[in-house]
Amino acid sequence: MLENAKHRLRAVEPEDANLLHRWENDDKTWWLGGSVTPYSKATLMKFATGDHDLYRDKQLRLMLDYKNNDGAWITVGAVDLYDFDPRNSRAGVGIVVDLNHRKKGHGGVGLELLREYAFQHLALNQLFAEVPESHKSSISLFNNAGYISCETRKNWVRGVNSWEDVILMQLLNRV
Repeated sequence: MLENAKHRLRAVEPEDANLLHRWENDDKTWWLGGSVTPYSKATLMKFATGDHDLYRDKQLRLMLDYKNNDGAWITVGAVDLYDFDPRNSRAGVGIVVDLNHRKKGHGGVGLELLREYAFQHLALNQLFAEVPESHKSSISLFNNAGYISCETRKNWVRGVNSWEDVILMQLLNRV
């Protein structure tokens, strides 16, 4: 369920700390998430070696790997569940694909594997994403993954130079 022939989702490992450090400290993308300060390597190493429990933490990060033509696994991104709500059976979805691996289909496969995990294993009723209206590639990614736009939240996040509207996108479990 967390793997297909060319991609897999897996737990964060200590060797992921350097990648996480690069992604989390890219101040050009902070406005897309909740971070406004840099993370130290020590903090990210502690995270990578920590005890993670979705039900306790209400969030989960999984690394997205791709099997290259030589059969070696390469980490190309990560997917997150956040605001996990077991009572209402839903969670938010976040995704990052490394700059060097974008536009190659990895994001769509990562969302597909996460959907299978969330709907089949966690028995969630829905996933949602909050996507800035100006982030057209993310809107396209989530649309292609079956998410539908259901609401626009005006001036919801502070962008680089101005306030940004956010589109709430949902994917319902149709089983």
